Amino acid sequence: MFDQATWRRQIAEQLNGFARNPRQEMQLAGAPSMISYLVARTLAPFLEAFQREPIAAVLTLAAISHTPGADQIVQRATRLRYQSAAQIDRELRASREMRVTVEQLLLELQTIALVRQRLNGSREEWVRTSLDRELELFASEFSQLRHALNDPGWQTRSDALRALRSRKGRYSPADLVLIHDGLTDSAAHVRAAAARMLGQIAEPPGALLQKTLVRVALHDSDAETRIAAARAIGMLREYLASPQLLEQISACLFSDDSFVRSASALVLGELGDMVSAPLLIKHLSRLLTDRDPYAREAAARALGRIGVAAATPEVFDALQQAIEDDEVTVHEAASDALSRLRDVRPAQALAVSARA
Repeated sequence: MFDQATWRRQIAEQLNGFARNPRQEMQLAGAPSMISYLVARTLAPFLEAFQREPIAAVLTLAAISHTPGADQIVQRATRLRYQSAAQIDRELRASREMRVTVEQLLLELQTIALVRQRLNGSREEWVRTSLDRELELFASEFSQLRHALNDPGWQTRSDALRALRSRKGRYSPADLVLIHDGLTDSAAHVRAAAARMLGQIAEPPGALLQKTLVRVALHDSDAETRIAAARAIGMLREYLASPQLLEQISACLFSDDSFVRSASALVLGELGDMVSAPLLIKHLSRLLTDRDPYAREAAARALGRIGVAAATPEVFDALQQAIEDDEVTVHEAASDALSRLRDVRPAQALAVSARA
């Protein structure tokens, strides 16, 4: 049944493409402005739900907004469903009631927070300044939206996390709460900073922190944050590596989301020689032919870092084929992995001879 949680989740799914290439996504949507693009993405789940379960859709909208603009959206739901972002842009400019409702939806459904959560620093700043500039056309409106855009709170939270460096990994309970909250923050910079600080902890992190860190490393929408979390797992691998974790990562290697597949390989690479299961190594070798170049690159680098356990004829053959990849980054990663594994193979043979 359609509700606010479903609506918010579907908005987040639509924004995944925007996270990969914001400018291209706006062009494909035919959006003349940032605000019209975000409004189109925010309204889309409601408009689809209105065709299937109109009562649930209307009740969900009414729980957020009782304004005349909400009535306009319901009355025009069928027509709006087929309108482009450019047409929605014209609707927004023509109707003050629509603008009031749109502001409530963007804030209540957390569209702005979801966007900022998915972007790295430079792209996040580009979105913020673009929206700020567009909202200047409506001098006395969108005050709450302006406040949300210019809230410096994320910078304060990021600075607080960076200040934990002076603890040298000796964290108090309050510090650990700050780190956990940082891992779930709406700003990518804050999540990345929290992951880096957790990686420096001087004692085994609690179960909740471990679970949250792994989730961020595998599923966060921001590449910088995923890398920071994966490196933290590598730094804490003696505490975190377990059959359960390896099983979880193995399943993620087959995710429909290419981001998750590449993130899983990245984490395995950070775990290094703690990954010795032949089945995991086989899965990574298969990932060398994945349709996503980032996943192929991550798989190649992971195999090189695993070391002795990956120095098998099958892996050598797979990496040799990966060297022929059209993507330069994949070619370089496969070459580097082959070099690493060739270095450990003589040592492996020598160890076998010594045991014999």
